[in-house]
Amino acid sequence: METLFAVGTGIGLSSIAGVRAYLPLVLVGLFARLGLFTLPGPFGLLDDWLVIGVLLVLALVETGLDKIPALDSVFDFVQTPLRIVAGAVLFAAALQAGISPDSFAELVPELAAGGGIAGLVAVSKAILRPPANVSTAGVSAPFLSLFEDVVALLGGVIAVLVPLVPFVLVALLLFFFFRVRRRRGRKYGGLRILGD
Repeated sequence: METLFAVGTGIGLSSIAGVRAYLPLVLVGLFARLGLFTLPGPFGLLDDWLVIGVLLVLALVETGLDKIPALDSVFDFVQTPLRIVAGAVLFAAALQAGISPDSFAELVPELAAGGGIAGLVAVSKAILRPPANVSTAGVSAPFLSLFEDVVALLGGVIAVLVPLVPFVLVALLLFFFFRVRRRRGRKYGGLRILGD
C-alpha cells in the first residue's frame, strides 16, 4: 500500500511540475522541512531554507512571466525542459522516499517516468494554450495562468497529503477520453472517412 501512495504522490507532483516547474519543488521542500515528506539522500538539499527561498523566487518569476500574453508561447517553450527535469526529480523523490539509493543510476526508471509525465503535461499545455490566447486576443492569458497557479498549488498539496487523488483524476481522464472516442466512433458509424 505504501508503494501505491508513493506512486500516487509521484504522479501528482510530476503532473503539477508539467504546469509549474518550481512551485511543486518549493512545496516538497517545505513539506520535508515540516516532516510531512521524506526526501531520499540525493534530493536532501531541497529542504534547505536557502534552496527553498531560491525556488520560491523562481516560482514567483515563473508565475509572473506566464501572465504576459506576448511572452506566453516563448516562455512555455523555454520552460518545458525545466518542467521535465522537475517532474523527474519529484517522481523519483516520491518513489524513493525513506530509501537512500547509492547513486542516480539506481533512479533512472523513476526519473524517466517522472520526466515523461511532466513532459506530457508541459507539451499539452504548450500546444493548447496559444489557441486559447489567439481566440481571445490575449485576454484569457492572465486568467488561464491564474487558474494554473491555483491548480499547481492545490494539486501539489493534495498530491502529498492525499496521494490516491491523482489516481482518481487519471482514471477520470482516461474514462472521458475513451468515452468520447467510442461515442465519436458510433456517431460516424460506417462512414469512416468522416470519422478521420
